[in-house]
Amino acid sequence: MEQDNQPFEFPDMPDEAVVAVDQFLEAFYIQFQNRYFAQMYRHYYPDHPPSRSGRRYDDQLPLPLDDPPF
Repeated sequence: MEQDNQPFEFPDMPDEAVVAVDQFLEAFYIQFQNRYFAQMYRHYYPDHPPSRSGRRYDDQLPLPLDDPPF
C-alpha cells in the first residue's frame, strides 16, 4: 500500500483568502510560541537547571528593562 505524503487536501482559494489564512496562521503561531514557550522549553530541556538568580524561564521579565537595547 502506497503512503500518501500529503495528509491534507487544500482547496483552490482566491488570492485574498490565501493571504488572510497565511496571516492568521502566522499570528496564531507567534502567539502560541509566546504563550507556551516555558512549557515547550521544559519539555525539550527537562534537565536544564534554573538560572543563577533562581528564576525559571516561565517567570515574566521585569519591564521596562534597565539596560537600553543599544
